[in-house]
Amino acid sequence: MNGQNFCMLTTLLLVNEVDSFPYAADPYYWVLTTSCGHSIGYITPEIALRFEQCEQAHYFETNYINKQIKISESLDTLEKRTWVLSEVALSWKLFDQLLSDGWRDELYTVYFPSSQPYVRLERAFACLLGVVTYGVHIMGYVPAQSTPDGVLKIWVPRRSMNKQTYPGKLDNTIAGGLAYPYSITENAVKECYEEAGLPQAFLKDNMRAVGAISYMCQPHGSHGHVQPEVQYLYDLVFGSEEENVPCPVDGEAEDFKLMPIAEVYERMLNGEFKPNCALVVIDFMIRHGYLTWENEPNYLEILSRIHRKLPFATMN
Repeated sequence: MNGQNFCMLTTLLLVNEVDSFPYAADPYYWVLTTSCGHSIGYITPEIALRFEQCEQAHYFETNYINKQIKISESLDTLEKRTWVLSEVALSWKLFDQLLSDGWRDELYTVYFPSSQPYVRLERAFACLLGVVTYGVHIMGYVPAQSTPDGVLKIWVPRRSMNKQTYPGKLDNTIAGGLAYPYSITENAVKECYEEAGLPQAFLKDNMRAVGAISYMCQPHGSHGHVQPEVQYLYDLVFGSEEENVPCPVDGEAEDFKLMPIAEVYERMLNGEFKPNCALVVIDFMIRHGYLTWENEPNYLEILSRIHRKLPFATMN
């Protein structure tokens, strides 16, 4: 596959679909801030109005000039902020179908300053507040030198038709949101067993951290909710096509198929992958030399767009 010409613009369009939030400031959005005025999320005017009208409104200060919803100084601990915002989330769940349908009973940590936990939010609620969320994605593959035909192949699952989001789409080998209280690596190990039945001993010898991607998406279109996301990435090397074959355990995946990398790329261009998982595939292809500055004229733009500098404090 090295040296071939790819469908260049389509690769960039895949990035555009996910990293879709404008780079210039969009005056449509309000800002959720800490008590000292530091931004932690972008919210729609509708969400800002909800804060004004909710039972817990006295914990939030509205600034119409700067379009800010500021968290009260009285919420001066992680525990207090988490409790009040969980009460807000529970009250909104009663009338917000998107929030109710997406409710996971999982907590996502918001950081401010960087690396310092500021508040923990229900996963679905975090998406409404436009705060940075995190995930772990593992690309499991058999290197070219370990396959009978000398072609690198990737283990690709098909998402269950019962998934709340993107049912039936193709996915990265293993992927999951980073919920409290797990560390990045703990979460990766947990997801590998839950989604694919892979034992910890195999992971210890064959899985390695390879970086991260970041972007800002608007999954519900222009002027919809903003989702700044960071995905921590791992490569997982399989010694042969028969070694530790992944199999569904928790029902998140319908099945796993070992695909040549050219087929993965073709299916990605056909829109068969969950959108943000396509970015992980693109990153993998760049790191392994299948997409280069020689065959991708938008190489530098793609690199910068999948490693976007986010406007908020982050986990690290």
